[in-house]
Amino acid sequence: MMESGRPDRSPLPSRLSRNTLSLLVSNIGSAALAFLLSVLIGRTLGQDGLGVYAAALAWVFPLSLAAEFGIATLMTRDLAQSTGDTFHYLRSVIAARLVMGGGLMLALLVAAPFLSDHPLVTRGLQLSAPLVLLLPLFSTFTAVFRARQAMWPIPWLNIGMLVAQVALTALVFRRGGDVLAALAVNTFTLAGQVVAAWWVWRRWFSSSPTGGTRHVVSLRELSQRAWPFAAAAVLAALQLRLNTMLLERLTTTAEVGYYAAAARFVEAGRVAPNALFGALLPALVALALQPVQLRRTFQRVMFGLAAFGAVLGGLFALFGAAILRLTYGAAFDAALPALHIAMWSLLPGLLRGGLTLYCFAVGQERFANQVNAAALGLQVALGLALIPRYGAAGAAIASLLVEVAALALLGAGREVRP
Repeated sequence: MMESGRPDRSPLPSRLSRNTLSLLVSNIGSAALAFLLSVLIGRTLGQDGLGVYAAALAWVFPLSLAAEFGIATLMTRDLAQSTGDTFHYLRSVIAARLVMGGGLMLALLVAAPFLSDHPLVTRGLQLSAPLVLLLPLFSTFTAVFRARQAMWPIPWLNIGMLVAQVALTALVFRRGGDVLAALAVNTFTLAGQVVAAWWVWRRWFSSSPTGGTRHVVSLRELSQRAWPFAAAAVLAALQLRLNTMLLERLTTTAEVGYYAAAARFVEAGRVAPNALFGALLPALVALALQPVQLRRTFQRVMFGLAAFGAVLGGLFALFGAAILRLTYGAAFDAALPALHIAMWSLLPGLLRGGLTLYCFAVGQERFANQVNAAALGLQVALGLALIPRYGAAGAAIASLLVEVAALALLGAGREVRP
């Protein structure tokens, strides 16, 4: 049964458990369906088709996060503190989205021919350009849901969109559609997701404008207050997509496809930890004034993350070849070295995520952003050195080395020690 949009007043442990479960269902369902979509494209169009699909979206998602600019995180915090005037705040944020996201969308449409020499990638970038606006608009409505501590719409919206996307993509492939048709379906279904999120907000979360002070914020104020969150999100997104961009420019679309196949398993491995991270941050903040309990909680989390990463790395070292052939087929056997290395990068990557979360909880987000910026620079240097020679495997090696270096920097910083 669906819940109302009123703030959740239940006890903290119950609220955290319920919200974690909702986010876990959303993450698992979304990851499984995204993986199924990747397999569908790879098996139907081959490594070149999957490479074109990944290369086009590799430019879109960093730009959408630039348009997002950390505003959803700021919005969640503000509305959680004062929920009386959601209507005017939401209207202000949507106006800001149209200015920032719309401008970047038009810029991508114009710049697409200069971003790739591959004609299908260029056309794919243009078909996917609306996502630069649609993704921030969707996060605007989910920020309201998070502020109300009512996570139940999020799995419905995410899983529902991906079910529609997989079904429609399979349909267009049956009718002879190519990778451009798959990208068009992606844009269409995300537009439908935004409309559905708006409907959920109007049905369960909206309130009529009230008298008193209106919570209206300008684009300049939003940008200034959201800047630290924006910097962290953009750096993370760039690092996530950088290898795909470098592979597309320095090698072939087949190498991009091999790396995309390996990366899907890493993304799947992050599903459960990401749900934990979503519920853990407020818990760490609540323990900030209890250093002993904070240290114990944090150490248990880090031990669990290390064990989880080590188990996954070992499993794929033993059974990676069979898993890869079972999912993507024999055409992707060349992706095996990249898969092995990428799965071992998950171990330091999860520990780095835990330390970064700790930084945010204790007010050291500037230090975390400095480490993230250094990691991005190192990834560029290693990618330029390794990718031309080793292809997808070189990209995976670069990621592994970057995660280890970033983890060492965060662990050595006094600011992040409990």
